[in-house]
Amino acid sequence: MRSAFPFAALQAAVFLALGLYLPFWPLWLAEKGLSAERIGLLLALAAWIRIAATPAVGQAADRWRYGALLLPLLAAAAAVGYGGFLFAEGFLVLLVLQALTFTAFTPLIPLADSRTLAAGRRYGFDYGRVRLWGSLAFILGSTGGGWLLGIVGLAMLPWLLIAVMLLVAIAGCSLPSPPQREASAPGGFGHLLRDRRFLAIILASALLQSSHALLYGFASLHWRAAGLGETFIGWLWTLGVLAEIALFAAAPWCLGRLGARGLLLLAAAGGLLRWPLLAVTSDPLLLLPAQALHGLTFGAAHLGVMHLIGRHTPPSLAATAQTLNAALTGGLAMGGMLYAAGWLYEGFGGGSFLAMTLLSLAGGTVSWIAFREAPR
Repeated sequence: MRSAFPFAALQAAVFLALGLYLPFWPLWLAEKGLSAERIGLLLALAAWIRIAATPAVGQAADRWRYGALLLPLLAAAAAVGYGGFLFAEGFLVLLVLQALTFTAFTPLIPLADSRTLAAGRRYGFDYGRVRLWGSLAFILGSTGGGWLLGIVGLAMLPWLLIAVMLLVAIAGCSLPSPPQREASAPGGFGHLLRDRRFLAIILASALLQSSHALLYGFASLHWRAAGLGETFIGWLWTLGVLAEIALFAAAPWCLGRLGARGLLLLAAAGGLLRWPLLAVTSDPLLLLPAQALHGLTFGAAHLGVMHLIGRHTPPSLAATAQTLNAALTGGLAMGGMLYAAGWLYEGFGGGSFLAMTLLSLAGGTVSWIAFREAPR
C-alpha cells in the first residue's frame, strides 16, 4: 500500500542506525582506548537518558502544535552529536557527547512506532508488515556494516551514523501530516504506577530484557578478543534478529497455544540456556544456536509484555503505558545493568554471562507468580 511507504522508509532508517550502533559502537569506544568499565558507563548513560528523554519527548509530540517536526529535528541533532565524536578526545568529552547525542537518538524509535501505529489505523495498513522493514534494515546495518568496517576500519563508524541520521531526518520530513490529536486522558503516569498488575508487567519486562545487557554491551568485544572478525560478528547479530522475526511471524500461534504468561516463561527458559552457553564458549558453531535463542530471550519476552500491556491497560492510557515501559525497562533497568556489565566483564570476562542467567530466572519467577490467573 502506497500510504505505508514513508513509514516503512522511516522504520528502515531508524533501525539501520541501531544495526550499526549496537554491534560496533563498543568496538569503536575500545579503539579510543577506553576500559570495559568506562565503556559500560557510556552505554549505560545512553540507556538512562531514556528514562527522562522518552516520556518528555512523547508528551511534547502529543501536545506541541508542531510535534510532528520533533522526529526530523531530533534526527538532525543526533547527526550533529555523532559528528562531535569525530573530534572528541578524553573521557569527559565523550561522556558529554554521549549524553547529548542520545538525548536526541533514544526517542526516535518510540516516535517512529507512534507515528506508524497511528498511520496504520488511519490508512488501514498493518503495523507489523511495516515494522518488518526495520528488522531487515537492522540486519543490513549489522552485516553490511560489519563487512564495510572490516575493510575500511572502525574509524568510519561515526560517519556512517551521521549519514543514517540524515536519512532519518529526510524520512521524517516525508511523512504525511498527522490528524489533530485529541486531549490526553487524565490519570496518566500516576494511575499506572499505582496499578500492581501493571508494575508486575514492568518488573517482568525489566528483568527479562536487562538480561541482554552484557550481550549488547560486550559480546562484540568478547567475540573479537576470541579471534572472530567483524564480518562474522555482524552475522551473529543478524542471526539473532532473524530468530526474532521468526518468533514475531509465529505470534498468533504462540499466543494461542502459550498465552502471554507462557511466552514470558519461554523467554526465561531461553535465557537459562543461552547465557550459560555464551559464558563457557566462543566456538563459532556453538555461538550460532546461542544467537538463535534471541528469538526466545528477546522476541518472546517482548511479545508477551506487549500483549499484557495491551490487554491490561485502558486504551486512553496505551501510549503512556508504552512510554513508561520504554523508560523503566529500556532506561532504568537496562542502564543499570549495562553499567554493572562493565565492571563484571572487566573482572570475569565471558563468565559474566552467568550473572545474566540470574536475571532470566528472576524474570521467569515473577511471570510464574504474578500472572498465574491471567487468561490467554
